[in-house]
Amino acid sequence: THTIKHFLLAFSTLGVPKEIKTDNGPAYASRKLKDFFNQWGVRHKRGIPSNPTGQAIIERTHQT
Repeated sequence: THTIKHFLLAFSTLGVPKEIKTDNGPAYASRKLKDFFNQWGVRHKRGIPSNPTGQAIIERTHQT
């Protein structure tokens, strides 16, 4: 998937993190992505739905 390709590029550039926090978008909820993170030993934390305060850093990063 595009999401996994993006993470592979990020890992090759920045290294493999211990944890990644994302929003609850459909791209981050797939079984393939869960398996991918498990393979790499990355803990995936998703934000609380409908809680922009809990998502503040992520939402700020996505701001255009």
